[in-house]
Amino acid sequence: MGHGDQNLNLPAGHNFEPAPERVKELLALIGGPFHLGRPIGDRAAWEKVRASEAGERLLQLAAESGKPEPRSYITNEDCLYVIETKDRSKFDPLPGRVRERQVLLPIAECMENEGRYLERIEDDIRRLCALNSWTFPLHERGQQHYARTEIFTDLASVHYASNLVATLHLLEDRLKPETCELIRREVETRIFKPFEARITSGRDVFWWTIVTHNWNSVCLSGVLSCALRLKTDPAERAWYLAVTEKLIKHSEDGFEPSGFYTEGVSYWGYGYSHYIVAAELFRAATGGQVDWLKQPRVEQISHFGHRMEIQHGAYPTFADCKRDVVLPDWLMHWNNNRLDLQRSRRDQTVATRAFDPIHYQFGDVVHLILFHQEDINQAYAVDRGHAVREWFEDVQFLICRPPAESSCRLAATFKGGDNAVNHNHNDLGTFTVLLGKEELLTDPGAETYTKRTFSVNRYEGDLLNSFGHPVPVVGGQLQFPDKTYHRTGYGRDAYTKLVDATFTAERDKVILEMDRAYKVPHLMTLIRAFSCDRTGQGSVEVCDQVKFSQPDTFETALITYANWERQADGKLRIEQNGEAVLVEITSDQGELIFDHCVIQESSTPTRLSWRLAEPVTEAMVRIRVTPA
Repeated sequence: MGHGDQNLNLPAGHNFEPAPERVKELLALIGGPFHLGRPIGDRAAWEKVRASEAGERLLQLAAESGKPEPRSYITNEDCLYVIETKDRSKFDPLPGRVRERQVLLPIAECMENEGRYLERIEDDIRRLCALNSWTFPLHERGQQHYARTEIFTDLASVHYASNLVATLHLLEDRLKPETCELIRREVETRIFKPFEARITSGRDVFWWTIVTHNWNSVCLSGVLSCALRLKTDPAERAWYLAVTEKLIKHSEDGFEPSGFYTEGVSYWGYGYSHYIVAAELFRAATGGQVDWLKQPRVEQISHFGHRMEIQHGAYPTFADCKRDVVLPDWLMHWNNNRLDLQRSRRDQTVATRAFDPIHYQFGDVVHLILFHQEDINQAYAVDRGHAVREWFEDVQFLICRPPAESSCRLAATFKGGDNAVNHNHNDLGTFTVLLGKEELLTDPGAETYTKRTFSVNRYEGDLLNSFGHPVPVVGGQLQFPDKTYHRTGYGRDAYTKLVDATFTAERDKVILEMDRAYKVPHLMTLIRAFSCDRTGQGSVEVCDQVKFSQPDTFETALITYANWERQADGKLRIEQNGEAVLVEITSDQGELIFDHCVIQESSTPTRLSWRLAEPVTEAMVRIRVTPA
């Protein structure tokens, strides 16, 4: 939830209701209530899970998760503390622990069928339903949600709700009747009524209904999952299907025509996995008559994770992307492994493990994997291979890879675009360099989220503003938006313009105009030319040409988490885990003064910088990177 995200009030007479004709069409297709999971009474299904490697792991994790801990649940006092102090550090681990138990303990109970976890499951349900609000505390506007005078359905809310509904579906005949009624009542109050009122009235509509990032697919899939199981009236289930179908188009619109996703691979994994949940719910509820995953556009979206692998499991870390991201195999290869009677061919060459890696906080995802693919014991990856480049021209993003069977092991990325994307960092012109699997020149990746991250003060963070990225400081100014202000969508006027892009088997070169990324009165032009050469051992060169109307300062920088040293000849040697590159910085306009500092944020990369000793009217600064 970013600063500036506001609920919507549509013009009088307008709302987000689906077309009655579409509701009627869907009503003719659907059967009874549906859930992705299997009830405990389906012993054949659960015995099959228990006999699998995944089942063994789930039992082990459930036993660990079910151990009593002093801080393994959430209280109203915890929420109020975060609301009042904005300090989330102690609170942050708690929702994950609660959601893991919500998912794992009912699944373990279904496998064991012995009643071992029922008391803890019931206790967790009562504690969760006793909370004044399921909304994440920092998503409060004042204390309206905590005081229950207003309900805001957010990511946290839909995860709690969908996990509760999964528990009800799995264990309805084992839970106490009053517990089942409690779940139904709380989901009706906290999820269904607020959602229905806003969709039908067009007033105070949750802002995530029309956004193009992960909130849209995650929230819609959670609401739909609850409705398909709990709504007893088929017309109501058809209405929820039609609303979801109408609004989830915004998630699809979050992808550029090239298939690029500006939130990066971390949030692709989160958002697209829940898009798949919604798609499979829709397919199952309609008896297979509607299958979003067969759309060419969605097929392209499904390949984003694969296309973004640079090499050896390394992914770009632009925007709020985690540096250690590992994409789940089930998500990368879902179309190959899901139950699909219409699929003409299934690749069964490269075996993979469907549960590596996976979050156990999202019950719908776990049940999808357990019961809606061909065989959890025999999942297969699709070996698509990688081309020497991925070029997304509409966002000016380039990945350069070495050829297969080549002595060159150097890979690189280069990024243009604008500074108003979802989870934006001010990083226009950023480039990274990898040797083997080691990213030696880097983008710093996401910061640990705090009250500042999604506030007006977002760009005070030196991992988010351009100081923490390998881009110029021009006339003493960082890229726009500066440290003084941030709101959702701000920064569209900070962008790069593609001048030229040429690609051959030996060399890729992209040239960008970057002056629009800075608000410097005397800046006339700033051109950054990036080239990656695959011949020999490979090299990367970045050349900046700057021109001012009157003398001003110019500085460029590199970012690294690796070890570095400055050699006698002025070159830098940057090394990590046995891989090393040499970096040479030169200028045709005067002396370059070298400096360095450790960025003091939640992660601490080193910023290596070179500044022209005197103000200039024109200059060229060249960065050349080669294997050591």
